[in-house]
Amino acid sequence: MDQQALQATALFEGMSEAEVEESAAAFEPKRVFMGEELTREGDFGYSFFVVLSGRVRVEIGGESVAELEAGDHFGEVALVNGDKRNATVKALETSELAKIMTWDFQELLETNPTLAGRLKAVAQERA
Repeated sequence: MDQQALQATALFEGMSEAEVEESAAAFEPKRVFMGEELTREGDFGYSFFVVLSGRVRVEIGGESVAELEAGDHFGEVALVNGDKRNATVKALETSELAKIMTWDFQELLETNPTLAGRLKAVAQERA
């Protein structure tokens, strides 16, 4: 995964190049197309995403609650809290994402306290 793409997001802001480089190694690039469903409310969560380009819509109970764009992220609530997905996320247009699976996500949190603190705070707020 291109570390510069991740470093440009607020989630990785202020982190050292070494921290971002180590984190980027755990992510894989993912291209999605308009209408593609990335997460489904009520499903088990196995991945976390960072939006690098494009836009996605967050829906809860079939209602649109947010649109996310480059620099935003989603999927952390299920992984941090061990809950099922609290929202469905669909691509509004072709989008480039960085994706990390749960087992790598947990290791990332253990090795990067700055990132862990940020993601845990967001998960608590969004839960």
